[in-house]
Amino acid sequence: MTAHRRRFLADCAALGAGALLPLPAAAQWGVVHELSGEVLLNGARMARNAAVRAGQTISTGKDGHIWFTVAGDAYFLRPGSELRLRPAGVRDSVIQALRLVTGALGATFGRGPARRVYAETVTIGIRGTGIYVETTPQETYACNCFGSTELMSASTGSMMEAVAVTTEYHMARLISAGRVVPAPFERHTNEEILRLERLAGRPNPFQG
Repeated sequence: MTAHRRRFLADCAALGAGALLPLPAAAQWGVVHELSGEVLLNGARMARNAAVRAGQTISTGKDGHIWFTVAGDAYFLRPGSELRLRPAGVRDSVIQALRLVTGALGATFGRGPARRVYAETVTIGIRGTGIYVETTPQETYACNCFGSTELMSASTGSMMEAVAVTTEYHMARLISAGRVVPAPFERHTNEEILRLERLAGRPNPFQG
C-alpha cells in the first residue's frame, strides 16, 4: 500500500469519528456535530451530513438546534435563529464575517485573521475569542466569554467599547442604538463554551 493511500484511509477514518481535519483557508467547509428539530440550509431542510461553507444561510425553527464547526471555529444556534455566513469576497470560500439576523449564537474562534459578527444593533470585532450573542431589532445581548472584542455601532460604524477579558470571564453588555450598558452573565453556560472549544480541538479557555 502506498503512503498516499495510507494517508487517504487515515483521513477517512478521522472523518468517520467526527474529527475536523485541518483545511487550507481557500477550501473552508464545515462539519455538523449535532442537529435536532427544524434546521434549514439556504431555505431547505438541512441534512446531518450537509457541508457548511461561506455564502450559506442557516436558520432554525422553534425547536431547532445545531452545533457545527468550520475550519478552526465552532458554533451553535438556538431555536428561532438565522445566521448568514459571509465570504471574504464574491468568489471566496473563506468565512470572514457572520450576520446574526435574529436569535442566539454561541461561537469560539481560532487565532488568525480578524473577523466580525454583525447583529441588529452592534458589530463585534473578534480575534481568538469566545462569544455569545442574542439579538432583536431593539437590543443585542453580547457576552465576551474570553479573549477580546470591539463593539461598534451598527448604524454608524463608530467605536462604542473595547472589551478585553483577562482575569475574569464572561463580560456581557446590552447594546441598543448608541448605548452600551453592563449586563449579567446569563442565557448561556460555561459548559456550552467549553463544548465549542472541544469541538474545535482546543483546551479549556477558562484554565490558567
